[in-house]
Order: sequence, then structure tokens, then C-alpha cells
Amino acid sequence: MFSVSRGPGSTLAAFLALTAVIAGASGCSSTDAESRQAATLGTRLCVLNSWTEKVSVVYTKKDTSTREGLLGPNEQSCAEGTDTWGTDVGALNDVGGYIRFPEPARALAFTAGNPFIGLPEAYFAQYPGIDPDKSWPSKRICTSKDGMKVGDTNYWDNGAVRISIKRLRDDQWKEFVLIIEPSQGQRVGNDPCLGGG
Repeated sequence: MFSVSRGPGSTLAAFLALTAVIAGASGCSSTDAESRQAATLGTRLCVLNSWTEKVSVVYTKKDTSTREGLLGPNEQSCAEGTDTWGTDVGALNDVGGYIRFPEPARALAFTAGNPFIGLPEAYFAQYPGIDPDKSWPSKRICTSKDGMKVGDTNYWDNGAVRISIKRLRDDQWKEFVLIIEPSQGQRVGNDPCLGGG
């Protein structure tokens, strides 16, 4: 038979001991906990203008951004966000927005996110005209919508401009960079892009 202490800290000690036993029996390792934490990270996407022309960047979904508006050559704009509740039904969208190019080029929509299940993803699509219309179903997808591992890059090149999205190493967020640069002289993908959003 064992005795039960009735001192002021006995209830707290019993609770902590019980918590330790339950945690030990659950089979959770620190690696499991880190995986779950990584799965809920928000997303950060930076747009880098390495092209010869100015472009305009607008974020339609974000928590914070470093800048919006006109980006000259070698300038960058970044935004981060976390869509905790999945408010965009059927769409992955922690961060989203659009880029306006000099006319007559079509505007470009972009989106990036980190789902609870599966790999983070980022992709872009063309609007049907020069001005954005905020209607994803009318946009034409330019790159793969499949999840991306660290280091993966998707390219699109229409002979005038080359655009790429690359997944970087995780930091405080799932990190992506979208780079606008001169064409590499070899077309990649279709212009206009194909299919609906």
C-alpha cells in the first residue's frame, strides 16, 4: 500500500506525473511534432523583377507585404500569409495577387500556399485580357499546380519574357520566389496559357 501526500503541491505533482505518462505512451517523438508544425507554416512569396521593363505587383491576399506597386528592374516585392481556415474553397491561397506588364501583354495572376496535407505549391496563370478581373475560373494556368519540393522550379517562356517559380528552403514560412526576366530564347509552355483555373 502506498501513501498519498496531502501537501499544497501534491495535486500539481500528481497532474504533472500523469501528463508525463500520457505523453510517453502516445508515441509522439519530437520529429512528429516538428512535422506537424511545419505543415501549418504560412507561405511567403517574393516577386523579383530581373526584366528590362517595369511591372506592377498587387496582392489580393496576404497578411503583410514589403511593398506593392511599380517594380523597376532589379527590384523585389514580398508578401506572406496564412489561410488557417481555408477560406478559399477549392483553391490553395495563403498569398495571391497579380502582375501587370506593359501593354499589350496579358496580366498574370499568382498564388502560393501550404496545405495541411500534401506539398506546398505555387503557380501562375494569365488573365484573358490586359486587366485583371479577379475571376479564377476565367484564368488560364501557365505552370504545373502540383506540389513542389525544396529546390523545384517551374518555368514559362513566351519568347519575350521568362517567368519562373522556385521553392526555397523553409524559414519562418514556406518560401517561394517568382522571377521575371528576359526570354532565354526557347519557348516553354503555351502563350496564351491553356485551360481554366
